[in-house]
Amino acid sequence: ESRSGAAGTMGMRGFETTAAPGQASSLSMAGQYIVDDPVLLQALPKQRPLRLMEHLEGVWIGEGVCEYPPHEPRFTFLHEFVVEKAIPHSDRELTWTFRSVRRNRDTQEGLHSEFGFLRFQPLAIDHGRVELTCIHPTGLCEIDEGTYTEDSFDVWTRYAGLTRPSSAARPFVTEVRRWCEIRIGNLPQTMEYRMDMATERTPMQQYLLSRLRKQDAVQTVA
Repeated sequence: ESRSGAAGTMGMRGFETTAAPGQASSLSMAGQYIVDDPVLLQALPKQRPLRLMEHLEGVWIGEGVCEYPPHEPRFTFLHEFVVEKAIPHSDRELTWTFRSVRRNRDTQEGLHSEFGFLRFQPLAIDHGRVELTCIHPTGLCEIDEGTYTEDSFDVWTRYAGLTRPSSAARPFVTEVRRWCEIRIGNLPQTMEYRMDMATERTPMQQYLLSRLRKQDAVQTVA
């Protein structure tokens, strides 16, 4: 092997290479090699933080409007939207949990709640694919897929992404789309959150629209 070829592989060892007993080592994978050279380690690509989640993670509170003719007359509500890191969560497990609670604006009575997960697959800087799974108190289970940017995401049901228990009441929901956009330049930051829906009897149309503000500290709707 030439001297240049040998120099090009310095710091890279085959899979069979192991550290001596009791010796601490910092190793990383580069293709089919284990890299333990600190200079080469600096050159390996690292997962960039998701700018969207740097903004979205936290507690959001505001008001919304719901209307879905002919089933739902127009009414306003209080909306709390909370996003937290899921377990597990790491550079390779880009997963967050979310919960959404809507309450009657006048009586504070709970109207609806949801719980779910957001999973991200980056394809470029601040762009990629996102999967949203959501469970409703009625038993409806929702799987949405779509895309995200540095300040928004847009997902919708695909591949028969809705399922429900046998006790579910008609009309059945047949399609859902969720869209979120953050005004990152506002102080405090604000968000528009919209949900569109279709049923067996109605075409896809807007179901709710909320305008939320990010809270500095953990706060909940009273």
